[in-house]
Amino acid sequence: MYSTEPPAGRAFMAYRSGSPTSSSKASVPGQARAWEDLRKEARKLEGELDVKLAAYAKLCAGFEANYKLKTSDSSALGADQLAQTKAAEIEDLLQRLSDVNDEMSSLIGGIGDSRSHTLARHRDILQEFTQEFRRLNSTLGAARDRVQLMAGSSEGHIGLTMGGSSTGALLRERATISSSTSAVDEILSQAQSVTTSLLDQRRVFDNVTDKLLQVGSRFPVVNSLLNAIRRKKSKDTLVLSAVIAACVLFTILYVWNK
Repeated sequence: MYSTEPPAGRAFMAYRSGSPTSSSKASVPGQARAWEDLRKEARKLEGELDVKLAAYAKLCAGFEANYKLKTSDSSALGADQLAQTKAAEIEDLLQRLSDVNDEMSSLIGGIGDSRSHTLARHRDILQEFTQEFRRLNSTLGAARDRVQLMAGSSEGHIGLTMGGSSTGALLRERATISSSTSAVDEILSQAQSVTTSLLDQRRVFDNVTDKLLQVGSRFPVVNSLLNAIRRKKSKDTLVLSAVIAACVLFTILYVWNK
């Protein structure tokens, strides 16, 4: 007599109301698995970057020395192509690691939990790798420039066309300017040292004169003695000048009469 549809309806409504909760609970383990997969991928890429950056650093450090040992342009070109290949591989790994970090950031959605600290650490590692890669590229570029300057009359080194005669002339001019600059710097340093020595001597003499004047002002006897010495010195100077003038005059007359 009684219908059972209401309980069934309530059960159906309870099932519908309970389904979002169960799906949200099921999504949490899925997010955790996705997070762990991304962390593993990030660690893997960081390990590969560490190895490749170490090899690239070794190549950059010995690029100039290895080039000097090469006997042909083809071998030098191969070394440069190897460096470019390694640089391209590192750039690809850096881009992939940046993409993984972006996926991790979108996964946590700005929630301030332990995962945000982990993501910040991965971003710091990416920044360190990027800065190291840029530094190595600068080192390699400077080594290329030095190789080009030292190549002299060779042409086509490292995939670039160079005029041998013009390069040699520029190198000789640069060496001349460098030697001239070094000589001028040495002369200036000697002149500076002589000037300093003369100034020190002048300072010493000024101090001695000041002390003598102070002593003479305090003791009249000493002051008179100093005046007598000064007059005697002036007389000696006059006598010596007269003797030298007489000798010169007699010498001129003798030569003239002879």
